Amino acid sequence: MTEPAKRTRGPGRPRDERNTERRRRELIEAAYTVFTTKGYAAASAADIVAELGVGYGTFYRYFDSKRAILDDVVDYGIDRLLSEIAGGVFEPASLDHEFTVEELIETWSGAVERMCRIAESDPALMNAMLFELPGIDEELNTRILGLGGILSATVGRFLSRAVDSGVLRDDVNTEDVGWMLLALTIPPVMRALQGGGAADRQRYVNTAVAVLTPGLRPLLTPN
Repeated sequence: MTEPAKRTRGPGRPRDERNTERRRRELIEAAYTVFTTKGYAAASAADIVAELGVGYGTFYRYFDSKRAILDDVVDYGIDRLLSEIAGGVFEPASLDHEFTVEELIETWSGAVERMCRIAESDPALMNAMLFELPGIDEELNTRILGLGGILSATVGRFLSRAVDSGVLRDDVNTEDVGWMLLALTIPPVMRALQGGGAADRQRYVNTAVAVLTPGLRPLLTPN
């Protein structure tokens, strides 16, 4: 009697399905470390497997190339940034809150402070996300710009509620203001990357607040 044929793994299929996601996550984290320390252009698949302590076969079982893993690394970096910067501010429940101008400015100032702290504690992450990765190719640049669009639209939802409640002037495009607030976070982050301290950051925030606050308040109706 002929024995039934043994089932074999398909090419490139992980041996233990239960460990698939864990190993994939480990490779992404190793690639993140390599890309943010060496730079994407200088890094290789060899650097990634060396960081994790595995062989080439493990890498190519999950990813076809260095570029293939990059999208996952970008998602990983974005998740880290958003969890540090946004906290619970952009949770759906908080959208029901009607922000005053002062609360809006305070929220923006807090986001600036958190971004600068990331720049000080993990400058490689901030440099990669803001400067190196967007220039790798058009697809990646579009993805990162798309993230900015999502954030500005979310901020715009807060601003629209403020307009509806009368605490914010109604003659401005709220999504444009969202983009402006995002853009205003970049200079203090760049200063933090260059070694600027808390006093420098506070001076910038105070100046921005002095300009933003009167510009966002409702216009007074002449008698």
